[in-house]
Amino acid sequence: MEKHNVNDFEEPGENLKHKIEDEDDAEKLLCGYGACTPRWLQGFHNAKCLLLVLGICAFIQSFVVNAIFPVGLSTLERRFKMTSTHTGIISSWYDFAVLLVVFPVCHWGNNGHKGRWIGWGGVIMALGSLICALPHWMVDIYHPDGNSLANQTDFGQCTNRDDPECAGKPHSSWFNPYFWMFILGQTLHGVGSTPLFSIGTTYMDENVSQKASPVYLAIHAVLTSFGPVIGVFAGGFLLNLYDDFDRVDTIPMERSDPRWVGAWWVGFIISSISALMIAFPILAFARELPEAKRHRAKDVNQCHAANGDVNAKAPRDLTKLPACVWKILSNPTFLVCIFVGIFESIIINGFAAFMPKILETLLSTNPTLASYLSSVVIFAAATGVMVGGTIIRQLKLQVGGMLKMIVVCHVIALIFTTGLLSHCPQREFVGINLGYEDLSIEKSHDFSISSRCNSECHCKMEWNPVCDRNTGHMYYSACHAGCTGMTKNQGSTEWSGCGCLTSNSTFHNLIHGIKEHPEVLNQGYCHQDCGYREYILMVTLFVTVVASFASGIPTQQIMLRVVPFDQRTLALGVNWTFVRLLGFIPGGILFGVIIDTACLEWGESCGKATSCLVYDPFKLSWTITGLAIVCKLLSILATIIGYMTYRPSDLDNAGSIQTVDSHCHTALHLVVNDDRLPEQAIIHASYGHM
Repeated sequence: MEKHNVNDFEEPGENLKHKIEDEDDAEKLLCGYGACTPRWLQGFHNAKCLLLVLGICAFIQSFVVNAIFPVGLSTLERRFKMTSTHTGIISSWYDFAVLLVVFPVCHWGNNGHKGRWIGWGGVIMALGSLICALPHWMVDIYHPDGNSLANQTDFGQCTNRDDPECAGKPHSSWFNPYFWMFILGQTLHGVGSTPLFSIGTTYMDENVSQKASPVYLAIHAVLTSFGPVIGVFAGGFLLNLYDDFDRVDTIPMERSDPRWVGAWWVGFIISSISALMIAFPILAFARELPEAKRHRAKDVNQCHAANGDVNAKAPRDLTKLPACVWKILSNPTFLVCIFVGIFESIIINGFAAFMPKILETLLSTNPTLASYLSSVVIFAAATGVMVGGTIIRQLKLQVGGMLKMIVVCHVIALIFTTGLLSHCPQREFVGINLGYEDLSIEKSHDFSISSRCNSECHCKMEWNPVCDRNTGHMYYSACHAGCTGMTKNQGSTEWSGCGCLTSNSTFHNLIHGIKEHPEVLNQGYCHQDCGYREYILMVTLFVTVVASFASGIPTQQIMLRVVPFDQRTLALGVNWTFVRLLGFIPGGILFGVIIDTACLEWGESCGKATSCLVYDPFKLSWTITGLAIVCKLLSILATIIGYMTYRPSDLDNAGSIQTVDSHCHTALHLVVNDDRLPEQAIIHASYGHM
């Protein structure tokens, strides 16, 4: 009888078994909605399309949270009687909402369908944007003077008037209902975006090769940063539209009027519709892409020795979760990334929330122009993340090399941060930082905007600044300047018969030698010439932001590489928890308090302080610069400690691992434990085994 090898009979069965399993897996990895998985839709089921839809979703999130809201900060404060502390809390509340849900999302989302978690998060974000827009229809139609001007001859000039009624007027307080509406909207923004930036990061990383991951995540970050870039231009354009253009027939003021309130709410409506539309394509993706397993088989183990078991699984039982979290926190390299993230997020969130307002103060410009200038800074952020991802890919940096890169980036950012000290001169407001006799006011002395020249005017405390273009001086309002006549000249408002201008000009002429100038004031702010200071500030700020964001991709890559594969989502959740709790939340509130402490004159309504009217750019620039320098120094120190304590899991054999990238047919040598050239590492490993 002819003998046959038993394996000859078993092998086809095994192959058939694997083939059936592969077919079952392939059937589960189809793109679609339930049983609706058309063949043409599978052509979009790849990493590039996943990157596109996740990038668009991140674009919308950053568009509304990091652009539409910050650009409208000054407008919201003026419209709803809030301070910078109020708006700072609203900004930080987004991060507080993320903090509340990040662990549940990471735990259940990691074991569930990541695409569906992200998609439904987009629906929640859409609801949050809609709620943020609702106050527009809840509040009464905006009137510049707060009433319907019963006396139509009273345009704010020096005249006799009755004391205004304060009953029923809203004040700036913690019981402001619109403040809590924005809190609710930001809560939904935070809850909805948590799956995108926790699960979404690992969802993308596990579906591409380890070599391609830095570039994919960098492109994702660039798409995210395009949201604020487009958002500040869109927000600036919308602020040129009158707030109640949908509810009034005629616009009651000129766009140049400092009391102008733009259509802040339109951006939230656009974001709500867009977030809802992009959620549906994300829901169509399967648990993982068809090529995901092939990429994972070629991943290189770069875990820290503290988490050396690359195959360690994330616990499904909640009772085992604390032990796993403690194991992750015992990883010193990962812990360093958390500290660096905390120090950086304090600065990033503060600037992200208040960048237009900070530039408006430091450059003495208007909110619309400040929003456009903010786009330069956001473009620098996009440039930074692309630079960071490209450097990692081109130099093939591993964990040790990325830590060195982070130190270099922060040192460059530290040097150029001092450019914030170059700001425009303080605007001169008579009665605030300039006396009615043209004498500078001591900072320790509290002067009043009332004087003998306007004592008979019965002025209302309504912010409506007017400018003396000959001297560059500004007054709280035409009434406080003692003006009695108003004329329209080529679309601009001019005030005449100003008693305070006559008395003030006498001293100004004696000091500056000016003999004649017309006794007329113009509506709005005086033009402030910053000269070279504006260019120094913008250039140094651009370089600082590029260097800071270039360190973001290596920090993210380190966190993904030094922990076991299946624990990356949980590790990112741990990172987000500490960064949000100790970085983003305090950062927004801290910047809000800092900006409020730099206030020279507060608005007033019925004896209650409202929003700040005039800031001190000198105090603001020094305070923010000092805070940024301290945070950068701490980031550098933490990164150096991280480099010194990093111990890869294969330190004993110092071996190198050879992988083949799915997008390239040539071998890629990745050195796990150092940053030497691949050839040098192989030689060293060969000698080590001899």
